[in-house]
Amino acid sequence: MATRRIEIPAGVREAVSRRWPDLAQAWQENAPDELETICHRYKARPVRAFDARYGFVVEVATDHAELVMRSTPDPLGMMQAEVSRSLSHLGIGPHIYEVIRTSVSVWTVAGRIFPGDQLDGKAISLERLAPVFQKMRDQKAANDQLPTLGDWLRSRLHDENLSDLAPGRSQASSSERRQGAAILEGLEADAPNMLCHGDASSKNILLGPSDQLFLIDPRGVSGDVCYDVAVAAWKTAGDERPSARAATLARLVGVDAERAQSWLAVADAARV
Repeated sequence: MATRRIEIPAGVREAVSRRWPDLAQAWQENAPDELETICHRYKARPVRAFDARYGFVVEVATDHAELVMRSTPDPLGMMQAEVSRSLSHLGIGPHIYEVIRTSVSVWTVAGRIFPGDQLDGKAISLERLAPVFQKMRDQKAANDQLPTLGDWLRSRLHDENLSDLAPGRSQASSSERRQGAAILEGLEADAPNMLCHGDASSKNILLGPSDQLFLIDPRGVSGDVCYDVAVAAWKTAGDERPSARAATLARLVGVDAERAQSWLAVADAARV
């Protein structure tokens, strides 16, 4: 079946080149061809490329389903796929049809969420968020080989030239980062090796059927759902105070409110 060729958007190419300069060129040269091969196998027609940050994410159509095929050169791509499968099994992530590892990338083939609108920049009620994280509570990590949330946050706190920043944000001061690192050390003393999304910001929360919320693009770490609660409350806060909102969501989910507020302080210092 002949398919329309879809290229990696320029913004994605630039972002990947900055983040993984040693991997970017081979990925950029091969990922569009890999997409054509996978589409041929699924008898799928590419529809459009999404405006993703670090991945080649393409909506495709088959005679039976709408799918999303995502490629990343991220060395932790397989770990991210493991977490995506766990979220899918809980009914709070898209159905994962297949994970494909190539010489230059990791592909996930997932069901398309409809309507699939991102909550990016939108306020959302805590009562709607709570059921997502209630399902994650007390769930073990996909495997014991996953990197830890604490290690990832620590690397950001100790990076003197952090460049992976949200638009409009600058790196935290040295004193703020030291304080965040101290809080992190205390949290890690009893940090569980549990299922954790690791990046539950509004851009990774999609609106699905019957107003159900779904999580996409996990970071590929194990950790503490309290962190996800804190980040989700913060990134969907609108005009509300993030600290109070994190505590309220934690109580709705049934996790420690003070712990969620402590994670919020670390996340802010790490500029997640």
